[in-house]
Amino acid sequence: MFKDEADFERIVSRLRIDDKPNLAHREGLRRQMLGVFNETAKQPPVEKIVFRTQETTILKSPFLKLAVAAAVLIVVAIGAYQLIKPDNAGVAPKGPIEPRPYSSDPVYTGTPELVPIQLELPRPMFVGTPQNTQVANLERPTGRPRPPFLAPAGTKNVAEGEPVSSSDEEPIIGEIEMITDGDKEAADGSYVELGPFLQSVTIDLEARHQIYAIIVWHYHKQARVYYDVVVQVADDRDFITNVKTLFNNDIDNSAGLGVGKDKHYTETNEGRLIDAKGVKARYVRLYSRGNTSDDLNHYIEVAVYGKPVTDAPEPVADASKPASDTRRLVPLETKLPRPMYLYHRSANFWKSIPNLEQWPPQLRQPLLVPRGTKNAALGKPVASTDKEPLIGDLKMITDGDTEATDGSYVELNPGLQSITIDLEAEHEIYAVVVWHRHRAPCAYFDIVVQIAAGMETPRYLNTLFNNDHDNSARFGFGKDKNYIETYQGKLIDSKGARGRYVRLYSNGNDMNNWNHYIEVEVYGKEAG
Repeated sequence: MFKDEADFERIVSRLRIDDKPNLAHREGLRRQMLGVFNETAKQPPVEKIVFRTQETTILKSPFLKLAVAAAVLIVVAIGAYQLIKPDNAGVAPKGPIEPRPYSSDPVYTGTPELVPIQLELPRPMFVGTPQNTQVANLERPTGRPRPPFLAPAGTKNVAEGEPVSSSDEEPIIGEIEMITDGDKEAADGSYVELGPFLQSVTIDLEARHQIYAIIVWHYHKQARVYYDVVVQVADDRDFITNVKTLFNNDIDNSAGLGVGKDKHYTETNEGRLIDAKGVKARYVRLYSRGNTSDDLNHYIEVAVYGKPVTDAPEPVADASKPASDTRRLVPLETKLPRPMYLYHRSANFWKSIPNLEQWPPQLRQPLLVPRGTKNAALGKPVASTDKEPLIGDLKMITDGDTEATDGSYVELNPGLQSITIDLEAEHEIYAVVVWHRHRAPCAYFDIVVQIAAGMETPRYLNTLFNNDHDNSARFGFGKDKNYIETYQGKLIDSKGARGRYVRLYSNGNDMNNWNHYIEVEVYGKEAG
């Protein structure tokens, strides 16, 4: 096959064999070759090998040994290449690697380009002595900057300049509009301070958006922790349709929005970034209930990063079919007064009140009523068992003023007293809302609310509410709970009961024996 040894070496050199394997392969190759030569030396000399059809004589010579060694070398080199080629994990290949297509791998198309959101952080500004923030379920600081948040190209802060509303309509400091003015600094004059207890702010994006991130700065001038932080989105301002909770660290469900699984966190200049995962919504609502420094609530800025979405038009309703009752219902619109606790009670005062409902109270959820429902009691005549109130005039009870300021309430004498509102026509009544006096957290006793077609000779008497648990008012043992007065008033669901007269009883409160009324609203529609 080969004319001489030079011809053989020239052919072998054309195979481009890597003659520089790593040390492990070199040592293994050396052992293999020595083993082959040792076995060859032990065998008896063979002069010729006879086959069935022909006889071939292979002479022992140095040339034979070189050929055998070359064959072994080629086999070992090919095996080494199989071990170190790029397909094997853990070994870094040399040079660029062309990706291999796999027929079983899915092919993704239309994936949006992800880029970091444009976010300019305010200056770090911790001022004063660090506060003690030993709070349950508190996350540990990472000690490093937050990594960039990736969102589809074109994502921007869609909340900037958009309208904001709040459960506290008249903040203690600042204006509600400042929450979306783009100013994230912690300087004086850059934040809004809301009243105590559970408060919320709601941002109207004025159109449905695909939301990727929400960032909130409460107050990063100090290392504070805010409680019961809940972030929700929805398609309607009353948070009835498509409500999604994106963040909740209310670990004891004191806000009434479910037990939260997120951790408490310390305020910093980075704000709190909440991954919204592309949820679609128009309204964004944020709750909080005080902080580690005081009972007040604060907001410097809320940024909502998203992009407008174009939804498919809703199907047109078939005019031949009657609309369902659900479609006729709308949230009851009530205008709440300012939170105005002028002083607070001891931390354990509520423990002395029997049969007390949840305290602190949760933010009331909207009540659905038929379209056209309104306050039928506004400006209507009021009578009372106390003909001469100690303070105020009875007509103030239906004058529309729900504030707790001096001169806005009526004070009746001690003992069981009642007031009666004449709606001047029979109505379908869906809700009665009563404010006794919400200047301080207190509970009124023996509250009974009734409606009837005629009060002097009661017909169709209907008791809507009764928390007289010992029957001291003689209207039966009440099953409803005592409650603490708040600026929200007490809303009593009347479920469409019919009546013309509305009567309310009370028998003093846990602070004194007097009876008070700021306002009573009766929501209904005149009966046909």
